[in-house]
Amino acid sequence: MTGTTAEYARLDPLRTRIETHRRYSERPDDVERAALDALVLRPGEALLDIGCGTGSFLAGLGAAGHTGPLTGLDYSPAAARACAEAPGVRAVVGDAVRLPFPDGTFEAVTARHMLYHVSDVRAALREAHRVLRPGGRFLALVNRPDPVPGLHGLVRAEAARHGVRPTAPADNGVHWSSLPGLIGEVFGAVLTVRQENALVFPDPAPAVTFALALLGLHGVPAGAAQHAAVAAGVTAQIEAWFAAEGGPWRDPKGYAVLTAVRR
Repeated sequence: MTGTTAEYARLDPLRTRIETHRRYSERPDDVERAALDALVLRPGEALLDIGCGTGSFLAGLGAAGHTGPLTGLDYSPAAARACAEAPGVRAVVGDAVRLPFPDGTFEAVTARHMLYHVSDVRAALREAHRVLRPGGRFLALVNRPDPVPGLHGLVRAEAARHGVRPTAPADNGVHWSSLPGLIGEVFGAVLTVRQENALVFPDPAPAVTFALALLGLHGVPAGAAQHAAVAAGVTAQIEAWFAAEGGPWRDPKGYAVLTAVRR
């Protein structure tokens, strides 16, 4: 995995980002529902969710009555623990480039908003292909290039102003333009469906909350020496912008659902 390990030692920032997208998207959009609609998971099928995060995706499947085995894998022990709290879900701490499962274990494999954090994307895709049975489906969710550029840019600049070395772009070069070709190298045909949207903040409070939840992605996790100073600077800049412009703050975003079949 890449150097974002410290960011996912605790899941509060991730949960904040997810909740912000749920509440402040310009157009309502249920990303987990979009993934399930594209995956067409059948009763009894075994699914592996690589990068299970908060575990809500697998928990929702279990609550909806899915009868097949549900497995979540994450390199973050905190994420694996959260995933394990869902009834009927097996949680594993592991690396996407070395999946600890035999060949052909699953009918479906998902990699939702996590391939940005993988050290070797091609290796991760080959591993996903390996653990799928013939005819099994692979699904990835990936952002557009440079999502939410206003707030990411503000946080990145403030971190640099306080001596934090610039980090790689938030997408590490993995986005809806580059990923289909990488998946195609491993799986062949890829279906891509894009969804454009934006975050719209009517006042500074939710914009500040979201921006502070980005700090770890830009090299300033909780506990870092510069965390308080960077947080204060980000807060002041956002509040000054609203005082001058009145709002709302609109930041474009978007994602793609990519699906492929193991032949």
